[in-house]
Amino acid sequence: MKSPSGQSMAFAFITNTGSGTVSTFSVASNGVLLPVAGSSMQSGAGAEFMAFDAVHKLLFVSNQQASTLSVFAVNTSTGSLTAMSGSPIATGTRPIGVVVDNGGRFVFVADQGSNGISVFSIGASGTLSPVPGSPFPAPNPYGLALNPSGTVLYATNFPDSQMSDLNTVSAFSVSATGALAPVAGSPFPDANTLSGFASGIGIVSEPSGKFLFVGDHMAESVVPFTVNASGGITPVSALPTPAASCNTSCHNNPLRLAVDPADRFLYATDVAAGTVSSFSINGGNLSPAGTAPAGQHPFGLAFAPGGGFLYVVNKVDNSISSYAVNAATGQLSPMNTTSANGLNAPTDIVIVGSTM
Repeated sequence: MKSPSGQSMAFAFITNTGSGTVSTFSVASNGVLLPVAGSSMQSGAGAEFMAFDAVHKLLFVSNQQASTLSVFAVNTSTGSLTAMSGSPIATGTRPIGVVVDNGGRFVFVADQGSNGISVFSIGASGTLSPVPGSPFPAPNPYGLALNPSGTVLYATNFPDSQMSDLNTVSAFSVSATGALAPVAGSPFPDANTLSGFASGIGIVSEPSGKFLFVGDHMAESVVPFTVNASGGITPVSALPTPAASCNTSCHNNPLRLAVDPADRFLYATDVAAGTVSSFSINGGNLSPAGTAPAGQHPFGLAFAPGGGFLYVVNKVDNSISSYAVNAATGQLSPMNTTSANGLNAPTDIVIVGSTM
């Protein structure tokens, strides 16, 4: 669709945890967002995390409170969503993170409440079937990430109360059938040790596959890991200590992470501060590259095709913050804030290129 602000180059899909729905926005060539009329789709109670299967053009949505996974066919010309036959499909208890491999073979769901990861094979028609052995044991999995080849799955372990497996990331090899097996040495500790409750929540694999980044929510840091040939990980370092001029809003409770398409910069939403932090990536090490204001409780974030624009959904004030990305420095320039009646505690965003 075209908008008054320019040719639509993509569509943004946003989960609304408060209403259990998915809203659709068109993304214009100049970065402006516009709601797609009549696009709100019911998903399930507690809808939050999403993943897109570019092969079958399917959008997956985990519904925490319903313990289900919704599957929608995406019309990349109009942005419309159509619920697939059999959707939603049952998962384990409290599904959180969801990720699909680049080949469109499998979709993985972190069942935090039942200590497992559900794995479904994706059929030619988009139908889902549990792979043999699913769900696979995992200690309170939360966020999920795959390496670029889809052969290793990573999960942050985020228990509901203070217990073992704090500050760890599990790694699993993915077989040709989708079955998971722990990588030697898993779960791996991060570089932080706190006396209190710390939690790795956000997780993202760098597109080159050399590094993995974890947002340690309560330790106030983003931890980079190097990835070895078997999929094992070793922390490079903790996030550098903020400069003296940096006030308490810096790196305040990082929640979700994204790496730009050129593998040069990492971005983290700072949920308690209402900001987005930028970091340059140098051999896995992170250096602060700036902070930009967001709305209240920023959650999910996603790049427009090409990486020239970044979008952040803000859960408390029901808004979307838009930024122009400086390709040389990684700094963000706020553009505008979009609010719409259909937004109800938005928590995640996925952007899909338009084919019109």
